[in-house]
Amino acid sequence: MASAFEWAAKNVIQELSKNGELIPVDSLNSSTRFSPYCLVRKKSRSSLFWGPQYICLNLNLKDILDPNSPEPEVTQLGPFHFNDELPGQVSASVEVAASVQEKISGQISESDRPVLEVKILTVSPTTWDCLQKERKLKTPEPSLIQELRERGENLYVVIEAVKTQKKTILKSSRKKGEGQGGFNTVKTVTIPEDSILAFQVAKLIIRDHWSVLLLPDKNQKTFPPKDVCYSTCVPSPCRMEPGLQIFPKFSNNKAGRRNASHGGFQGDARPGFEQLQAEVEKEQFSLTMQDGKLQQFLLQALLGFLQSEQDLLDLEDMLEQSLFSGEPPQKVEGKTDDILSNLQDQNGQLMEEIAGAFLYLLGALNALSDVQRQLLIQLLEKKEEILSQEVELVKEILKENFNQTKERPFSLPSELLSFVQGQDENLTFTCDLLEEYGLWLSGDEPQFTWNPSALQSLCALYGSLVMLQALTEAC
Repeated sequence: MASAFEWAAKNVIQELSKNGELIPVDSLNSSTRFSPYCLVRKKSRSSLFWGPQYICLNLNLKDILDPNSPEPEVTQLGPFHFNDELPGQVSASVEVAASVQEKISGQISESDRPVLEVKILTVSPTTWDCLQKERKLKTPEPSLIQELRERGENLYVVIEAVKTQKKTILKSSRKKGEGQGGFNTVKTVTIPEDSILAFQVAKLIIRDHWSVLLLPDKNQKTFPPKDVCYSTCVPSPCRMEPGLQIFPKFSNNKAGRRNASHGGFQGDARPGFEQLQAEVEKEQFSLTMQDGKLQQFLLQALLGFLQSEQDLLDLEDMLEQSLFSGEPPQKVEGKTDDILSNLQDQNGQLMEEIAGAFLYLLGALNALSDVQRQLLIQLLEKKEEILSQEVELVKEILKENFNQTKERPFSLPSELLSFVQGQDENLTFTCDLLEEYGLWLSGDEPQFTWNPSALQSLCALYGSLVMLQALTEAC
């Protein structure tokens, strides 16, 4: 399952955002960002399937507008209360209730049940109308906006955020094994007051004036085409400077297939497993069409990075920034620099294809919980012989349930059932892996129960397994 923080964020969203407008914040480290009016962009190699990933630009909307105007307003809704009624179950009444615990045995006293109190900060449509009439674009525009304009990147503004009202302590408990050999582990996470759990964005349009697309339009771009000039353009915006390299496949970011205002899927726009498979295979091809020694190095280096979530995040951030800017990665000490240097050419520039595919793999790995990543380490170090079977197992589960939005029992093909029901350590390992996604083998019948909330994490696991398998086979 996800971390206690992420689990809480997703449960809150499940009740507050039925149509997928809200995007969960993925970690406690990011919970101070994404306030209303913050400006963000999409990551260079984000996936359609494990949620959109946005990067804060350290700019606020007021940083690009005329300062001689009133401060923008924010409307507050709530508070809303989320608390545990029963372990592993979700109930709702006037006050929304949701579980923030993974799996508990024994009794829980009333005082042990965490209560998460949140408020929604939102900008009303009338506020946007007034802002667009009263506040003009600042001239000259900030240098970062000029850079985004030259790259043709889309720019987004946070229009809504879910914040905690008070400090909350979450406890995540797991029971491993039975009898005298079993043990419980409890993980405690403190979420400070005013932490952001989720947010919603809208595309920002900058022409001779500015506007915000509260209704999504994938054909609208933030900046005008290069052959159209407006008064706020930087000097010579109608043509690129010689030598300026744009990464079209990074800039597109598959945004045309995703709702432009948020990360959810609507109606017929919801994709199928075939699209996930095609996306992963494309990235896998770019990763494996390289020198075998480089692939072996990347695989061994990843084993070390999987031990530390922060190291993995830092590596992704540095690689993302370098691909976005087109500048060589900054020199750092240790294993991060070793990986980055191996992804550079003789001139110090990142090799675009392999670096982009590796960044995609890092994004998939970072979408997993720390427990899931530890299981991947075991898989790569001790159980390489079952890696292909794990890929087929996850693939079959996704094919069977990809568009299922409710819990339902499902069975696996006989050849995969024999693998899951084996009598050796593979059984324990595989069941541990599936239980991390809330997929439990039920009763005497060889059936699992589908958990719709597991979809994005399973997609990330599938992407991780396929690409790691390719690296393993290359070695």
